[in-house]
Amino acid sequence: MPEQIAAWTAEHRNFEKLLIIMERELNLFHRGEQPNYGLMLDIVYYMTQYPDRFHHPKEDIAFERVLERESSASERVESLHRQHDMIARSGKALQAQLDSVMAGVMLPRSQMEQPAREYIDYFRHHIQLEERELFPLAQRVLGDGDWTAIDAQAPEGADPLFGGSLEDRYRTLHRQIANEVGCDCVAE
Repeated sequence: MPEQIAAWTAEHRNFEKLLIIMERELNLFHRGEQPNYGLMLDIVYYMTQYPDRFHHPKEDIAFERVLERESSASERVESLHRQHDMIARSGKALQAQLDSVMAGVMLPRSQMEQPAREYIDYFRHHIQLEERELFPLAQRVLGDGDWTAIDAQAPEGADPLFGGSLEDRYRTLHRQIANEVGCDCVAE
C-alpha cells in the first residue's frame, strides 16, 4: 500500500475518534443533559481546519490523477469532489451554529442536533466509500511517479491535534480522546 493511502487511512481512524466523541455529546444533548459545547466546537473547528484544508485536497489531487489513468472512474471521482464540498459546507455551518450557542444564542434542540448527526453520518459514509472503492482504485492505477507528483502538488500542513505538535486550542480535546476513545497519546 502506498504510504499516502496508509496515512489517509490512519487519519480516517483519527477522524472517527472525533466523530465518536461528538456523537456521545449529542447523545447527552438528546437526553436533555448538558453537552460540552466547547468540546464539540473544537471538534468541528479541527474538522474544518485540517481535513477540509489539507486531507481532502490531497485526495482530490490524487483522484484527478486516477481519472487521467482510468476514465471509467469519472462518476466516482466527481462524487468524491461533491462529498468533499458538502463536508466542508456542512462543517462550516455546524461551526457557525456552535459559535452561536457558545455566544449564548438559544437554538431549538432539533436545529442543533439534526445537522450535527447528519454531518457525522455523512462523514462516516464518505470514509467508507473512499476506503472500500477509491483507495483500492488509486492503489491499482497509480505508480510511484504519480505519488511523487501528487506529493509535490499537495498542500502541506501539520495536523494540529494528532501531529507531532499539539496546538493549545486542542489540549482539552486531546485529553478527551485519550480518556474516552484511546489514541497513541497520553492524557495531558
